[in-house]
Amino acid sequence: MKKWFIILGLGIVFLALFFISTYQSSLSPLNDDKKKAEELAVKQGYIKTVASTDYYHGKEQAIVLTGKDDANNEIIAWVQDGNIIARKKSEGLTKQEIIEKVTNEREPKEIHKVKLGIENKIPLWEVVYIDKQGRFNFYYAAFENGELLKRYSI
Repeated sequence: MKKWFIILGLGIVFLALFFISTYQSSLSPLNDDKKKAEELAVKQGYIKTVASTDYYHGKEQAIVLTGKDDANNEIIAWVQDGNIIARKKSEGLTKQEIIEKVTNEREPKEIHKVKLGIENKIPLWEVVYIDKQGRFNFYYAAFENGELLKRYSI
């Protein structure tokens, strides 16, 4: 009986190690892309120091970096297929401003996610919220002025 517990315990340990290894290897390409995007933005002089990195997986994929430039301005850079679009953070709406805009216009029951993205070379805010009917809604607004680009619900 003791042998079976040892065999079962070892099996569970090996299975856990297998799942951890698989998970880490699946994240490796994303981490590589993130590092390449950071290096590219720094090398091309858009950002001096990177504060955060996020992925955008909408109609188009991009990596969004935030940081500071040489003049200590807060910068947001969208890296997509080796191309970079950078804006000062002050040139666009803040996360709180876009939340207020969506709340005032759409009256969501709950805001699920707010993140920066880019489509058709237009920096944007993506706001995912749940409406009063319990549907998920996707609201895309221009980063600079909050102009509605598109929205849909599922």
